Amino acid sequence: MSNQLHYDVVVVGAGNGGLSAAAYLAQNHKKVLLLEKHNLPGGCATSFRRGRFEFEATLHEMCSVGEGETAGAVRRLLDSYGLQVKWVAMNEAFCSISLDKKDPFNVYMPVGVKAFADAMEKAVPGCRKSVETFLEFGRMFTDGVEWLDSYHNEPGGLAKMKMLFQWKDLMKLVPIDTDTMLRKIGMPDKAREIIESYWDYIATPSDSMSFAVYAFMTYSYIYRKPYICHDRSHEISLAFDAAIRKMGGDIWYCSPVKSFDVRDNVCHGVTLNDGTYISADYVIANIHPGTVFGKMMDPKEVPVRDRKSMNARHIGQPCLTVYFALDVTAKELGLDGRYDTFIRTTGNNRIQFENSKSLETHKENCITILNEVIPDCSPKGTCLLQFTKFYDCDIMKGVTPENYFKFKDKITMDTIKQFEKDMKVNIRDHIEEVVIATPTTWARYVGSPNGNTYGYIPQNWDGMFARVQSGHKLDHTIKRLRLCGGHGTQMDGYSQSYLSGREQARYALLDMAKGE
Repeated sequence: MSNQLHYDVVVVGAGNGGLSAAAYLAQNHKKVLLLEKHNLPGGCATSFRRGRFEFEATLHEMCSVGEGETAGAVRRLLDSYGLQVKWVAMNEAFCSISLDKKDPFNVYMPVGVKAFADAMEKAVPGCRKSVETFLEFGRMFTDGVEWLDSYHNEPGGLAKMKMLFQWKDLMKLVPIDTDTMLRKIGMPDKAREIIESYWDYIATPSDSMSFAVYAFMTYSYIYRKPYICHDRSHEISLAFDAAIRKMGGDIWYCSPVKSFDVRDNVCHGVTLNDGTYISADYVIANIHPGTVFGKMMDPKEVPVRDRKSMNARHIGQPCLTVYFALDVTAKELGLDGRYDTFIRTTGNNRIQFENSKSLETHKENCITILNEVIPDCSPKGTCLLQFTKFYDCDIMKGVTPENYFKFKDKITMDTIKQFEKDMKVNIRDHIEEVVIATPTTWARYVGSPNGNTYGYIPQNWDGMFARVQSGHKLDHTIKRLRLCGGHGTQMDGYSQSYLSGREQARYALLDMAKGE
């Protein structure tokens, strides 16, 4: 590496948002450099090996993918980059189990609008009308979101008037929470608790989650099907690497950035840990704002708006994941036929959320069995189980280097005991490999505060629709510097991070064209 280099755009962080931003810029003929501290691309979109097994790190399922006539925004975007990915569609929307003794349920929910409504009616007789109303709202919101996307979320002039008239119901329902709206359309409590099972994917309970956002996401899964890729999420990341290089972009791995060169509210470049300085006409950071503004620039250069927004927002829930490789098949354990299952002590997700505020009270789990969608993802006669839990507290408080491994052992044993009790199966005698990723693991790996992988918890005043309306100008506080990723305007998740990267790269191109 030379002591000083210059690029049109430097993208810091090869997570989902950064990969998408770099691809978009390279596609638009910019000399772009993508910097990544790790030796691999993807951030959370990766896999790892233990023994004879390859584990998926984080991906459960992606929305807005689809194919052919049902292709969604994410599929169209990734296809436009020329990514070569072996997509796998699922016929399962989700499985949900409530262990509440008063009103338990155990349901398998299929994809397809009619099939989903039929399954809901079977689970909760008399709920069909309210479920169909919910799904129709989801279809309307999906049309509205795609219409907004066609205007890059900034309709102006007559288009803005059309938005206010044609999509007035969408605009009205953005600030209404999901729980309130489902009650207004007459959905029975049990049906409502089943419908709200996806709340973990947005990381906020239904009584504070935008109905428009939740209905849009849920309908996308039901209508377009959830998707994963055959060779783990790392397949997508490697496909991005190949596409960016093919379009002329440069990628440097093992190149951690130490600081952003911001002077007088203008970003001029970045400095690597080894002292290498790279100047740029523009910089895009796929890094959590708390890290960018708190650790990677002169504190005097941090804009007041960013200080206020970071203080007003609630950092997303830190993640704890336990991975098991078993020497038996899911079918032999009686766990076959279900890919992604939410197991909760109650159907009430507000209580579930409150339970997540303590290590002792959080008994909810999301269990993924990858073999149910990709049978050959592990050697014959084996299966992979992944347990994911999100906490609204610092579960690492009091954990020291000396007791860290005892803490992990306790988490593992608690997970095994809880699952065996809930599902009445024996997995402890079949464990061949086990891996525990604590919030400390995620904090070290992706550099996020407290090890959260969800950016900021969305709120009615700070959800997707509010963010995308301010992402171009109001949130652009430092000239020639933009941020993308799961903390951004599109909110959390794989699909939204890819869209965020494209969005901020497009805004950067507009700024550069204006000489800003």
